[in-house]
Amino acid sequence: MQRACSVLAILFCATALAQQTGKLTANANLRPDPSTKRPAIATLARDSTVTVLNVTPQNGFLHVRTAAHQEGWVAAKYVKAQANDRKLVRKPKRTEEEVQAARPGVAATTARACAQDLASCGVDGCSPTGSTHALENNLKRKVPSSTTTPVMLTFDDFQSLQNQADSLVGEHKELTSDDRAKLTGMTVSAGTVSEGDVVSSVGYLIPTPHPNSGESVNCNLRGAENNDFHIPMSNDPQNTDYQGIVVEMIPQDRPAVWNLANLTTVVNNQQLVLVTGALLYDNLHFVNSDSSNPKGGQPARFSLWEIHPVTNMVVCSKSDNSCDPSNASDWLPLGSQ
Repeated sequence: MQRACSVLAILFCATALAQQTGKLTANANLRPDPSTKRPAIATLARDSTVTVLNVTPQNGFLHVRTAAHQEGWVAAKYVKAQANDRKLVRKPKRTEEEVQAARPGVAATTARACAQDLASCGVDGCSPTGSTHALENNLKRKVPSSTTTPVMLTFDDFQSLQNQADSLVGEHKELTSDDRAKLTGMTVSAGTVSEGDVVSSVGYLIPTPHPNSGESVNCNLRGAENNDFHIPMSNDPQNTDYQGIVVEMIPQDRPAVWNLANLTTVVNNQQLVLVTGALLYDNLHFVNSDSSNPKGGQPARFSLWEIHPVTNMVVCSKSDNSCDPSNASDWLPLGSQ
């Protein structure tokens, strides 16, 4: 159930298209995540204007974008809604957590954390061992072998894989191990591929990378440091997430430089990236690719196939984005460019 709005949220509450402007009432630190554990990205001056990307605070912080296109988190107590935004009131979108809670058999495990911290969160997450949801949680956490040569996938391949999955298992349903076994030997431009294989893809990160919240796979723990980073990716930097796929960085052993600030820099600079990781079918959702007819509570994307978990992300070092995926010297690790 949605909580009543706080005093701050009453000013912003429910937002149009999840973005509004606010003004800082004091000097404030812009932080890479909703906490004070890591150094600030920048210090923002009093009366600075920011775009509020999500009106619901996390740990007392709001997710914002500055006029200089820096993205991060600012203490909510310092952000005042612009007067001309107060009339922009709509019902907020349901979160992925709420969609999960609505599924039969899952509600009892999504309401509260089932582990004290991330280190004690097992591979089944909050799902009963042997259940179909535990199986998916295991796959989301399974890091593929680093010695296997990745299969290169194009965005046309992701569409083809979705078409094949629609025929083999469908969308928005729990999948047994027998169901998932059908997701093998699927045809792509480079040959064949199966769920769990190591794959790579080249494209652009598009707005807006963000942490998921309270997922069963991460024991319903809160905070960016305990959750996967949901990162939209497409073949054109001008595309929206409805025209993209999703790649996800899991929080377990996530490098410090894999943070929202560095991801946002790549988005703002429209730099080409090469992403590697495990191929995963996110079966518990629907494809949501029509921006004129969006499906409530469903992440925008044209394919439910993800690179999840991401095991490597490198950024093109050339200003014209003419990097060759087969030439390692063309690429720099995320956070070093």
